[in-house]
Amino acid sequence: MAQADGVVANGSGSAVRADLNNQLAAVFTTHSGASAPSTTYAYQFWADTTAEELKIRNSTNSAWITLRGLDGAFTIPDGSVGTPGLKFSSDTNTGLYRSEADTIAFSTAGTYRMLIGGSLDTNDGGPSLLWKTTSNPIENNVTGIQFTNTGRVNIGNFANCLVLNRHSTEGTIVGIRHNTNNVGSITVTSSATAYNTSSDYRLKENVVALTGAKARLNNLDVKRFNFIANPSVTVDGFLAHEVHSVVPEAVHGTKDEEDGDGNPVYQGIDQSKLVPLLTAALQEAFAEIAALTARVETLEAG
Repeated sequence: MAQADGVVANGSGSAVRADLNNQLAAVFTTHSGASAPSTTYAYQFWADTTAEELKIRNSTNSAWITLRGLDGAFTIPDGSVGTPGLKFSSDTNTGLYRSEADTIAFSTAGTYRMLIGGSLDTNDGGPSLLWKTTSNPIENNVTGIQFTNTGRVNIGNFANCLVLNRHSTEGTIVGIRHNTNNVGSITVTSSATAYNTSSDYRLKENVVALTGAKARLNNLDVKRFNFIANPSVTVDGFLAHEVHSVVPEAVHGTKDEEDGDGNPVYQGIDQSKLVPLLTAALQEAFAEIAALTARVETLEAG
């Protein structure tokens, strides 16, 4: 390690030789040392052995700029959305910068475009990747598409939150699996969409006719109500826990369930699961109507 002032002083032969050797040693060792050289020049290199970084003097000879680690690691300044730390020479407001601790952010034309890492949404394990176009990558985090590190995708604040396009053929546009088993799909034609759940007879056993459907159907208590979040709209429907006692497979969740923090975990209902009971009850009613019609016709015939 050596440092020098870049000037060979006048002196005797041996003194000049020693000064030359010192100057050359400084050049060959990149002015390496634990502190900066006392004499500096614009664009001069310095191997900072304290920070373990290779640095270069700026064009005005007023500050050191870190280029990379002495171990080969590459270091760039934090930068900002308008002046990224890593940018293009002909497009200086497009590139990569650090928006907060443990993040990598990207901007184009001085506008924030994408974030990796950060503290945006930790409800599902924290984000790993977020695309959006708000000016602040940390605030307004409902705008954009987010891929969390648990595999969840959050999409929000668009006219169409998610658009799926099967371009030239008809068929499956979404396949749904549990583990490795196909349990459903969404299929499209040129004019319609179908939401399919597994129903092949080869997947079923203990198949028997549904009986007593009318009596069960009468136990379904149909209500009119509005949701608290939308008080101006009254709808027809069911209360999930009441349906559970009649058609349990139509209801997801447990009545009055709460999470570990005491927050409600709401029940849901799949009303399509009521169709078999409705169909069987209607068939039973048709059979009774047919029998009554036959009796009436017999009585009228005398």
